[in-house]
Amino acid sequence: MMKAGILHKAGNIHCESIPVPEINSGEALVAIKAVGICGSDILRFSRGVSPYNFRVLGHECAGEVIEVGKNVTSVKVKDRVAIMPVISCGKCDFCRSGEYSLCDNFIRMGTRIDGCFAEYVKVSPGNLLKLPDNVDYESASILEPSAIALHSIKRAGVLPGDVVAVLGCGPIGLLIAQWVKILGARRVFAIDIAEEKLEIARKMGMTDCINAKNEDSVELVMRETRSRGVDLVFDSAGSKITFEQSMRMARKLGKVVIVGLVEEDVTLPQETVLAILRHELTIYGVYDTDTKPIPLNSWQTSLYFIEAQRLDVKSLITHRFKIEDIATVFKKIAGQREKFNKVIFVF
Repeated sequence: MMKAGILHKAGNIHCESIPVPEINSGEALVAIKAVGICGSDILRFSRGVSPYNFRVLGHECAGEVIEVGKNVTSVKVKDRVAIMPVISCGKCDFCRSGEYSLCDNFIRMGTRIDGCFAEYVKVSPGNLLKLPDNVDYESASILEPSAIALHSIKRAGVLPGDVVAVLGCGPIGLLIAQWVKILGARRVFAIDIAEEKLEIARKMGMTDCINAKNEDSVELVMRETRSRGVDLVFDSAGSKITFEQSMRMARKLGKVVIVGLVEEDVTLPQETVLAILRHELTIYGVYDTDTKPIPLNSWQTSLYFIEAQRLDVKSLITHRFKIEDIATVFKKIAGQREKFNKVIFVF
């Protein structure tokens, strides 16, 4: 038996004892060492409704292989691994073109099948990424948001000398801010309404931090860029307010990348729509990340930069808990009774 966080219905999640998964000849059993809470986990906890037969959330995780099926050769017992949670069909047009995250029939661990808020999980070896010795489990559990951040930048492209605005300084927003600096952006505006998150941004070397609760972020960005606007805008906040603001921050022929999941209808003022048209903006949507090797695998590249200590992921972690605390933790987070950035469960 093992401990796992079981979602029963909206707002009802508890640590319970359930059977350890049994693997087949082509699977591996991984002992989870660290798993992060994603914003999508909080949404599913709050909704509690799913047409799929699963009970365990969680997909940002890393652990140790403790058992392998007889046909598994790519990993072995005691390998330290991160888990890539998207399971693609391999047959649709998108899979055949290497766009596995756009698979017509994809399955994500913790959304359609049981995920990683558990002591053990069974995984296909193709979804495992071996870890270098100097990358710890906590850092590896943030590989998935790191890869999403890098994929977001790859969608639009960043050029040396670009001026960038990032709306929303949660984990993915702060990772995007780091990535664009690594890739040559000369100035990065980090924008949020939570001073605690902006303080993390400052510790990561972001000097242009704007508290949008205290000042008009669009006006300030336009003033700082002498009314030109920024070359590239990332909306990772996922609100209708930042969605609209991101369109007004971009320069003529600028690019806007929508990363955050907006959970409400968005109505744009006519003035903003005219700005999109007259400024000939390019708008990109981002969903998940990519694993294709050409031009580069966002997971593997993220791992390289974490290993080289050029990408700071540990500073994102504000809280660490045991899986036994899952009911209390989710109630605090969903009810916004606690200030947090990245929350992880450590086994």
